[in-house]
Amino acid sequence: ERCGNATMSLAQASGALADVCEYVLERKQFGKPIAEFQAVQLKLAEMQMKVEAARLLIWRAASQAEEGLPSVLHSSTGKCFANTISREVTGDAMQLMGAYGYSKEFPMERRLRDAWGWGIAGGAIDIQKVNIAGAMLGRRFDQRK
Repeated sequence: ERCGNATMSLAQASGALADVCEYVLERKQFGKPIAEFQAVQLKLAEMQMKVEAARLLIWRAASQAEEGLPSVLHSSTGKCFANTISREVTGDAMQLMGAYGYSKEFPMERRLRDAWGWGIAGGAIDIQKVNIAGAMLGRRFDQRK
C-alpha cells in the first residue's frame, strides 16, 4: 500500500513538473520565455532533484517487495518523502504558473489537491515518520497509550 501511494504521489509531482516545463517555455514576460530567468531555472532544477530522489526511494522499496515484503523503513521512507515532495513540487509548479495554475483549464490545481490527499491516505506523513523512527530504533511506538 505504501509503495502504491508513493507512486501516486510521484505521478502528481512528475506530471506537475512536465506540465510546468511546457508552460515556462511558452509563457513570455519582458519579451522572452520565463524559462530564460535564472530563478525559474533554479526552481525547475530543485523540482527535478526531488522527483528523481522520490523515484529512487520508491524503486528501492518496490524492488525489495519482489523478494518478499518491503521493509517498514524503506516503504515508509519512500511514501513519506514522495508525499512531501509531491506537495512541494505541485505547489512550486502552481507558483511558476501564477494565476493559470489555479485555473481549471490546466491540471495543476487538481494535481495540488491530489498531492495533499495522497499525503493523508494510507497513513499520514507524520505517521510515516513515526514508522521510520521505530524501524531505525528497532521498535514499534504505540501512539494510542
